[in-house]
Amino acid sequence: MQWTDDLKIETPEQIDVALELAGLGSRFLARVIDWGAKWGTLVLVAAVAAILAALLGGSLAPVNRVAQILLITLGVGLLYAFLLGYDIYFEVRQNGQTPGKRRAGIRVLRDSGAPVDFRTACIRNLLGMADFLPLFYFLGAFLILLTSRHQRLGDIAAGTLVVRERIAGVPGDVNDKVDHLASKTIVFTAQQLSACLPEGRHILRSFFQRYGEMEPDARRKLARRLAENFLARTSYPLEDRPLSSQLAETFLASLCRDLEHLVQHGR
Repeated sequence: MQWTDDLKIETPEQIDVALELAGLGSRFLARVIDWGAKWGTLVLVAAVAAILAALLGGSLAPVNRVAQILLITLGVGLLYAFLLGYDIYFEVRQNGQTPGKRRAGIRVLRDSGAPVDFRTACIRNLLGMADFLPLFYFLGAFLILLTSRHQRLGDIAAGTLVVRERIAGVPGDVNDKVDHLASKTIVFTAQQLSACLPEGRHILRSFFQRYGEMEPDARRKLARRLAENFLARTSYPLEDRPLSSQLAETFLASLCRDLEHLVQHGR
């Protein structure tokens, strides 16, 4: 039985991006970590609420049964909203990674390779409770093992994939090419870099891995197309300089350098 498989996705720029699908083991580890964080938070909140109730209990008038039912209903609603909102918030704000997924080295992407958005995260997590049917995450585990792309029910409905985050650096020759082309005057902020993760890093790595194999004219045209795409994503100011093929390659190399630094070392 394979725990991971490779998947190739062709981007609109006609670059094949190789992704490694996450298997059941790493996804289960992420799930355990996230559920530990969720229930740990809830236990802490419940303990604080119990202490406050004990301190204020003597001065509060007894509540009637209708009020008790309303409070219980509100509590259950808030509980579900927290359990669901936890995953949605982190997957949207942290480029497809909850704290558990980050520790397990995996990430959620749309099946096109693009980052998940709010709608996608809502769909995949709204169906997340179904994965526990009939008990103990049985349905989710069964579908992950059965489907070719290791997708549970929420992934199938939302069109998402869970992939392994590759943190290894680029090959030495590619790294040398990036360092040679990159400019010290083109530096990106963390916010600009986050707009390119995660599939932008794979696209740039694929481009520079093929750099020496492409025909010069085709490489220059592709470099300008990629640079225009990433300029729009990052809103990087080029100070009205014309986007020549040389500047495009310098821009892409600088972006690739900073993305690798962010992924491997953080900011």
